[in-house]
Amino acid sequence: MTEDTTLPARERLRIHLREARRTTDSPIVEVQLEAALDAWNDLPPTPLWECLVCGKVGLPERIQQHRCGSER
Repeated sequence: MTEDTTLPARERLRIHLREARRTTDSPIVEVQLEAALDAWNDLPPTPLWECLVCGKVGLPERIQQHRCGSER
């Protein structure tokens, strides 16, 4: 399983759902995980955010973590 926090939360969720589906022995759980992945695929894309300080645009978790004040 991945603990890569550099990936967006949505991608980490998809990875965990796919891994759980791959490793389950229960047909009932497999069907539920398949339905969860289908629902994930139907989600709209993650909206991009703009930094109010420097104007940089990106994924919300990346904009929250970037350091524009010290880069100038």
